[in-house]
Amino acid sequence: MKTHANTEETQSPTGNPSFQSVDEIHQLVINHVKQKIDQKLFEPTIQLRKLSPEIKLGRCQTAIQIEDKNLDNIAGRMTISAICLQPKWRVFVPVTVDGKQPVVISTKGILKKAVIQEGDVKQELVHYKKIPSGSMINASKAVGMRAKKAIPANQILRIRDLQPPYWVFKNQQVNIVTRIGGIEVKTTGTALKNGVVDEQVPIQNSSSQKTIKGIVIAPNTVLVP
Repeated sequence: MKTHANTEETQSPTGNPSFQSVDEIHQLVINHVKQKIDQKLFEPTIQLRKLSPEIKLGRCQTAIQIEDKNLDNIAGRMTISAICLQPKWRVFVPVTVDGKQPVVISTKGILKKAVIQEGDVKQELVHYKKIPSGSMINASKAVGMRAKKAIPANQILRIRDLQPPYWVFKNQQVNIVTRIGGIEVKTTGTALKNGVVDEQVPIQNSSSQKTIKGIVIAPNTVLVP
């Protein structure tokens, strides 16, 4: 992962070894940001608003601690704290992070209620500011889902644009499972409507021709309580 940062070296103020090097603080902040955005933000750039080289902080006798109150914030503006316990001091380093994130994009127009096929979508890196809330990031999870509405080509797919796949299809045969006293009885019937997992759908029993209601528990299978 290629990262750019303005990390010009800064000597300890006045060259006095009793003072803390601000360059060391800057590098600790950069390392922290790199770690938290790893595999989440791609082609990143990291820019620090440097501490003044005139600042005089006692050289830290303990490990400098980095505090980040919003670890979920991986892009945009953020403020990172560097803390020393001996001697006690705290400084704030403003950071701006830019980059791209993966999203799922339609490769062609998708009709309303159509089942998403593997060739209909792809994963692509997009600048984080152009990504709408609730966007999908894994193309394989979109495959098999159904479009709630018509989706044009080259559009970022959002979770709310899709519906779960049907496990039961109208006018197609299904397996009917009935459990009585620990005994499982299996028969067949015809679904009278489409159904997704855990949905209750009407079924016409092949033997009795009666209409019953079953809960979709697996592809082409319903459970009659």
